[in-house]
Amino acid sequence: MPAAIPDRYRLEMRLGRDGDIEEWLATDTSLERPVLVRSLGPESSTERRTQFVASVSDAAKTTHPHLARVFVVEVVAGGAYSVSEWTGGATAQDRVDAAQTFEFEEFLPNAAGLAGALAALHQVGGAHGGLDLSAIYYSVAHPAKLGAFGRPPRTDANGDVRALSAALETALTGSPPGGPPPSERIDGIPRTLDAVLRSGQSGRLSSADLAKALLSSPTPRMPRPEPRSTSRRLLLAAGILVLLAVALVALGLLFTGGSPVVPASPTATLPDTPTTTVLPTTTSPPVAPVTILGAASFDPFGEGGESDTLIPSLLDGDGTTSWRTERYQDPLPLLKPGVGVRFEIEGAPRRLELHDLTPGTSFELYWSENAPTALPDWERIAGAQSPPGTTSLDLPARPNGHWLIWMVNLPQQPDGTFSSSISEVRFIG
Repeated sequence: MPAAIPDRYRLEMRLGRDGDIEEWLATDTSLERPVLVRSLGPESSTERRTQFVASVSDAAKTTHPHLARVFVVEVVAGGAYSVSEWTGGATAQDRVDAAQTFEFEEFLPNAAGLAGALAALHQVGGAHGGLDLSAIYYSVAHPAKLGAFGRPPRTDANGDVRALSAALETALTGSPPGGPPPSERIDGIPRTLDAVLRSGQSGRLSSADLAKALLSSPTPRMPRPEPRSTSRRLLLAAGILVLLAVALVALGLLFTGGSPVVPASPTATLPDTPTTTVLPTTTSPPVAPVTILGAASFDPFGEGGESDTLIPSLLDGDGTTSWRTERYQDPLPLLKPGVGVRFEIEGAPRRLELHDLTPGTSFELYWSENAPTALPDWERIAGAQSPPGTTSLDLPARPNGHWLIWMVNLPQQPDGTFSSSISEVRFIG
């Protein structure tokens, strides 16, 4: 049972235990905001409560964008408790368990930020002592944050760096250190990142050194668009074509012995007979037909269905009807990794349009030749957060098969629930 915490904090939902610490989603009634309450109960010793308060107090003294803020920590009758910011409840461990590793573009800034947060904690003389993937709070569209303060200490500051470096590699590759390095597992990752993570795991770097090394790690270059000005290669090709044309005209004169044809001057008299000019016709590339053969909800982490009776609304061509998720009382990452809708497609769509997808919905797109029941068996294609209006995504070449729109975070509605809806889904060839 939780310690006797002040009435200001209304306990809403028991989240479980983090070792000997009980966790609750609570409401700070004075400020009307959700908070995380971590509590040691009557079974804890006086020494453990003292250590808990000291550890959390070090975090409370530290301010960093990638450190979960601590608002209160104290010993009370029957235990001790802390109150910290609510980050959504999802951790990097949850993400890895759901086979959702970090994309490299989001990994580097979050990894460097976490190392910087750890350096800030070390600077005030503190240490986390129990750092692992479950101590990293992370949900889509929010910065990763270091939390879970107050665990029984297993390591010192140097051990924190080792543990963070190992956790970062696992979050990136989905596997713990010891196998092939990240650059051999994932295209585009530089070998310098392998060296940084392995140096951190060996204890050769301080937390500040790790943050600096991650910040300076090169990022893969994105393809750069061609400049609007004419390129040298284009000019060279045009010049060659002109020379070939001149040479062909010269050869024609040589073999026919004729004179060059001079175009008529602007004042030349036009014939009285009407003439018809036939303009060359242009043809657009053929559009391959794409047919949606069927659609169904996909809820492997829930009860197996999600507003199934509304699925036909996605394909009826009527923008006034829509499919929506269930209305959840808590943020989706707190309850399950996601929920979605899958489509069986005939053809090779080149673009996906999601009409009126609720703004702020974080989703991922998957494809599979078949229709597997487990999310890890799908091929992840992209991830995005929906803007207002129509969400449009260019698709890679995938003939036929099944496409999955997988929602990982739902926006909060005015009534306090969390949900999302879509009026139409169109796969365009």
